[in-house]
Amino acid sequence: MGRKSKQKQKIILPPELPPEVPDDEIEVSDEDLQFVNENVDYAGFVSGLDTTSITKHVTRVADLKEDALERLYERRLQKKKLKEEEEKEKEKERKIEVDRVDALPVKSLDGQVYYRTLAEKKGGDGEEEDGGGDKGIVRLTKTERRAKMKKSKKEAKKLGKQVENTEQVEATPQAAVLAEVKEDLTAEATFETKKRKLAELGIALLADPESNIKSLKEMLQFCLDGDDVLIKLGLLSLLAVFKDIIPGYRIRLPTEKELEMKVSKEVKKMRFYESTLLSVYKAYLQKLVLLEKKSKFQHVAVRCICTLLEAVPHFNFRESLLSAVVKNIGSQDDVIRKLSCSAIKSIFMNEGKHGGAATVEAVELIADHVKALNCQLHPDSVE
Repeated sequence: MGRKSKQKQKIILPPELPPEVPDDEIEVSDEDLQFVNENVDYAGFVSGLDTTSITKHVTRVADLKEDALERLYERRLQKKKLKEEEEKEKEKERKIEVDRVDALPVKSLDGQVYYRTLAEKKGGDGEEEDGGGDKGIVRLTKTERRAKMKKSKKEAKKLGKQVENTEQVEATPQAAVLAEVKEDLTAEATFETKKRKLAELGIALLADPESNIKSLKEMLQFCLDGDDVLIKLGLLSLLAVFKDIIPGYRIRLPTEKELEMKVSKEVKKMRFYESTLLSVYKAYLQKLVLLEKKSKFQHVAVRCICTLLEAVPHFNFRESLLSAVVKNIGSQDDVIRKLSCSAIKSIFMNEGKHGGAATVEAVELIADHVKALNCQLHPDSVE
């Protein structure tokens, strides 16, 4: 009786149902459709089956309620999972993953990356089970693998820093070159702008000197610029303007009493024009005398002085021009000496421009110059 009761208490679960397959994955061939269409009468009974009662019949267990039946199914699933995990662990024990530092990964067709594994060695014979694994690969423990991975990460980080430093070093000269190019382009654009401005001021002065006499001061500022080329352009531009606008008479500035007197607008305008012209002309001559002492501006400055002496010997500050020219008639520089001698010849030959007064002054200055040099002159000077 005891054995029979034990046998009755033993529960036999129904067999597992086949896995459910989604409708989207079910592939129906043309032959299957043709067979069903030809045998509709035979296959019609399937649509009339009571699936609910069949399911209850298949899944039922004698003398068990639904809660108990669910617990039985859960236990069976747990046992199945445990078996699968045990099999996986045994598989891992049988195969050893190759160290990722020493072995390259393999990418499968589905896009997943796998690392090579080696079969576990048999006891002491040195042969591998799979026979197709790589030979000569040292087996590492987890601790050794972690240490090696850390070491490789440190080396990679160090290498990355070195590469970054190298890129910075390479980028520095490039940035310097770009900065120089940008600076050159900016300087060139500034130079072109100033040169254009200088030309505009000169044209305006030549077109209407009285209305644009203030522009002389702006043009003089270009002679104080830091660019040597612009200074030379400013000197030559002012030379052309002065040759054209200087009147045929000496300017006499009004006295204090004359300034206090009431005059017409035209007289005031003329006084302003003459005073501005004379003040800028004086500053221009002083700048020429200073630049004459610098080798890079010497030829330009002497040319401007000699040209003014030949063009306007009657105008104010003739004495300054004459003393600068006479001093250079015995210069060792051929260009400067010839320019100075030519200017003195022009003074002697064109007395109508200055009424002979400039000739007298020139002769006196030449006599003093000859005495100072103890009559040691260049043949061009004697001529």
